[in-house]
Amino acid sequence: MRKYIGLVFLLGLILCITAACSSRESESAITLDDIVTEFRDAGLEVEAPTGSISEDHVLADLGFRDVQHILVPALGEGEGGYLFLFEDEKDLEKLNDYYEEPGKSTLMPNSHAYAQDKILLQMSDQMSQTEFDRYVEVIKDL
Repeated sequence: MRKYIGLVFLLGLILCITAACSSRESESAITLDDIVTEFRDAGLEVEAPTGSISEDHVLADLGFRDVQHILVPALGEGEGGYLFLFEDEKDLEKLNDYYEEPGKSTLMPNSHAYAQDKILLQMSDQMSQTEFDRYVEVIKDL
């Protein structure tokens, strides 16, 4: 009888741990809308986020799950950047390489890029490095 009680206890413990891990994963699942909200809460300029993507980026569709084109009016009409969410780190690295290696891509030459976890932020070179760093800090605090 003790064996059965011990076995039931062990199975119950395993189920509790599994449920706790599953709930943590779902709680930590971040969306691009969440990131945009965090940008705004930090006082950063982000307007008219859309799911649209320019024709240049369509050619570089490298497996991102979601994308938002964000505008920063202070940079000029139509200026801003993109926020990408990936399922696979390898796909993120491929697109990040296009942004970080000067002259490698015509997508966004001389743009700012920052990758963390499965998030990639790319902003126009019209933005100062100091201002870009403010956006990066928000992502780092997620």
